[in-house]
Amino acid sequence: YGNYVPLTASNEPSPSKSFPTWLNQGYYFGVQFPNREAHILNQMGIWIFSSGVLLLVVIFFVYTLFVILRQKRLSEVQRDFINNMTHEFKTPISTIAVSTGVLKDEAIVHYPDRLAKYVGIIEKENQRLHQQVDRVLQFARFDKGDIEMKKEQHDAHEIINETIQAFASTLNQRNGLINFSPSAKSSIVHVDKLHFMNALFNLLDNAVKYGSDNPLIQIHTHNKNDRLCIDVKDNGMGIRSEDLKKIFQKFYRVPSGNVHDVKGFGIGLSYVEAVIRSHGGKIAVTSEIGKGSLFSIHLKTVL
Repeated sequence: YGNYVPLTASNEPSPSKSFPTWLNQGYYFGVQFPNREAHILNQMGIWIFSSGVLLLVVIFFVYTLFVILRQKRLSEVQRDFINNMTHEFKTPISTIAVSTGVLKDEAIVHYPDRLAKYVGIIEKENQRLHQQVDRVLQFARFDKGDIEMKKEQHDAHEIINETIQAFASTLNQRNGLINFSPSAKSSIVHVDKLHFMNALFNLLDNAVKYGSDNPLIQIHTHNKNDRLCIDVKDNGMGIRSEDLKKIFQKFYRVPSGNVHDVKGFGIGLSYVEAVIRSHGGKIAVTSEIGKGSLFSIHLKTVL
């Protein structure tokens, strides 16, 4: 019956632990199991041990599988990064090689216009190589934490205007347009001007690279509580929902058909997110295929 009958001299059974009352019976017989739980656990000892070993094996297997998949992902990222870097460097190097071959012709001195043209090409491609190398090195230093932020009070609207002016030449090559509507009444922020400008420049650069033939970029600022919100919207191809969670990862590039049809190393948005986070801010993105993307930066203002 699963109950315990105490072996005492008392004739009255325990109110909580007793056999049921049997009518018209003169004798009772009881069996006591004082250590029932301990006996069961003792009989299950080998099974508990084997279950523990099996659990450890399963955990080790899952961890090993996780490490293998992670290494595979890192290997794929490394391969894509090397391929992109090779392509990015190969194009300007080839252009410089062709231009220098033309300049080796002694007769070119008689054609000053052609001479100036090819010298300009070499200078432009050299600047492009310098920017690419500087971008990679800067990201590497920032990722390692070797760069010390020089945060000062700046007007975000002035920084945005300077960034737009610096980006004007790139935008003109694509017949693009930037509309800036500063609606924020409080725009003073405590930032490192150089890195903040670089972050904005990367957002504009992505808007052009993934934009239409005539890119249109809209920049809008407003205040929300004690924060400055900077919205950068483009009219590009948009980003799929499954890619939105990955675009801020290192070296990740949104697939767009041909792997080399959009230039870059996949470090731009990762750098932007790291810069904004180092300033105590947040960046979010919303996008829809065929309708462009909207990047929103939230920074605390200086009251």
